[in-house]
Amino acid sequence: MPKFGKREIKNLKKVIHSGNFADHAGGFMDDLRCDFADALDAKHAICGATAMLLMHAIPPAIGAGAGDEIICDSVVQFHGIACLHNNVVPVWADVRPDNFLLDADKVEEKITERTKAIWVTHLWGFPAEVDKLREIADKHGIYLLEDCAHALTTKYKGRYLGTWGHVGTFSFNMGKQLPTGEGGMAITNDDALATELNKRIIFGESPEVLSSNYRMTEFQAAVAVAQLTRIPGYMRKYRKGKAYLDEVVAGCEWLDTRAQAEDCTIAPYHWSCLFHGERAGIEQGVFKAALMQAAGGRFNTGFTQRPAYIYSLFRDPASYGLKGWPFGYEGEMQTHEGLCPVAEDVIPRIVCTNNMVKPSECKRKAKLLRKAIALAESGTVEPLEYSDIERAVLAVVEEGGQMEPSEVIAALDERGLAHLDEHSAFAIMEGLRDRYPYKLSHAGPRKFQYHELA
Repeated sequence: MPKFGKREIKNLKKVIHSGNFADHAGGFMDDLRCDFADALDAKHAICGATAMLLMHAIPPAIGAGAGDEIICDSVVQFHGIACLHNNVVPVWADVRPDNFLLDADKVEEKITERTKAIWVTHLWGFPAEVDKLREIADKHGIYLLEDCAHALTTKYKGRYLGTWGHVGTFSFNMGKQLPTGEGGMAITNDDALATELNKRIIFGESPEVLSSNYRMTEFQAAVAVAQLTRIPGYMRKYRKGKAYLDEVVAGCEWLDTRAQAEDCTIAPYHWSCLFHGERAGIEQGVFKAALMQAAGGRFNTGFTQRPAYIYSLFRDPASYGLKGWPFGYEGEMQTHEGLCPVAEDVIPRIVCTNNMVKPSECKRKAKLLRKAIALAESGTVEPLEYSDIERAVLAVVEEGGQMEPSEVIAALDERGLAHLDEHSAFAIMEGLRDRYPYKLSHAGPRKFQYHELA
């Protein structure tokens, strides 16, 4: 739904005419740093090429390195990836069953003498219990890091997310609430931490520390300055759309709306609810078939299907070219199934759809969701059946292990079963990710693995 208009075009023309597309005094990046910090009541705002690259720079900025640990959210993999880039071991903590956000009560038991930080995600714009997490961090003398990629201008108990922790990061890619193509921002109220982070995102001629070039350009900043003024209007519309969908679920005994903390605002990103068909004797496969029949592909189920630590990236030493785990680590990497039982149970139950659309589109989705609920309750819907090509793809991945679409194409060609192009193969594998009872789950950006969740 984000719109781009005259102000963005005017700013971009100004950059072109200036002849200086990099960070400079009086440029749009200066404006963005000031405007963003003011908007979130933060002391420092630090521009980056992407939020992910800013997260790569955070562990060394807080003094975390080889042999250290950072406690990570088990639902998403981004923090774990940032850890591995710095030879830091991600330690996975479980989530709450009612909102699939990091469970503060499960975090403290994960802290060891090697722990440097807690990294929390405010997934899809819902605030996690950052007050409790900050208390735990302060008690143990470690850092609290906030991933606010989906939670722009969201408040929890009177304070903006990103300011409860020692540093918060925000994403500006095209799928986020403030879209600039690519880009990101980190905020902090800690002078020393701002200095350390800045050292690591700009590669000077003679750098003080091991750093790189993670800089934004004036083009992203020019768009961001204009988009930042539009955020309040976006949020009003997204919240109106969320209300339409919440209303449908409130009337269904076997779907739960996502729990919202007291005294907070929500920055709608993806709307979601949780499937509990066992309460009404409704099989998950039946509901998925009803969703597909009533709403086409407008709703996704199961998110990534499995917690982040199940990904081969973390379970096998593939990250380091099969040469072992992060060096200097004396503990044992914990990535076994059953590690975070709540996350493993709740992720397949997630039903979600894009909330960053016009309220009228959410109203239409709500009508389709209501129809899907009625179909599932009617007893007339059968679970989805697989086509011959889908069965062939499942068989290939079950036998071959973690595979990319190109590998599946080669295996199908070798067996003379079918020939697919890359786009078709990827689309089929993505579709199978949401099917029941046999599924594929992500094992990387384009890799899939076979498992059963009957």
